[in-house]
Amino acid sequence: MNCIIVLMPGIEEARKIGGLLNKHGYPPDLVCTLAADALSLSCRMDDGVIICGSRLNDLSFIELQDCIPKYFRLIILSRNVMNEEYPEEALKLEMPLRISELIGAIEAEADKYYIRPKDNKVVRHARSNEERKYIDKAKALLMKNRSMTEQEAYRYIQKMSMDSGNTMTETAQMILLLGG
Repeated sequence: MNCIIVLMPGIEEARKIGGLLNKHGYPPDLVCTLAADALSLSCRMDDGVIICGSRLNDLSFIELQDCIPKYFRLIILSRNVMNEEYPEEALKLEMPLRISELIGAIEAEADKYYIRPKDNKVVRHARSNEERKYIDKAKALLMKNRSMTEQEAYRYIQKMSMDSGNTMTETAQMILLLGG
């Protein structure tokens, strides 16, 4: 797995969970209190998890789920795992948290994006650097020509991709050809 992000409403709580993960061999790449910060890093990474609390300071869970890249998984820590506002795609863990459950969830997510062929070598399935460059260039063009933020540009490419049935790379290439 490429990236672990801890997103909690309070920085002390976020640091506490980050410290537990670090202690168990999973140091987080980012510990933050704003979904915007988590999205900014996740858009630059290939895959990972965003571990978040039962509420967010700046986005709803549905908005966050819609914005995160395809190979990222949302893990929500909550006292009420049946809450209807949580996206179906998200993994929900009940509080009080057992660290073994969280570590197990992280390890399970890491295994999903790797295929182990018969020779037991790990093959990664994520965006190549070239594909990321197309997406970054398209985002920059949209930001310049349409006065979008980086997140808005990414979400626009993601939505256009889903609507057209193309990959994000193909959609980014089309945006670049059409000039934004």
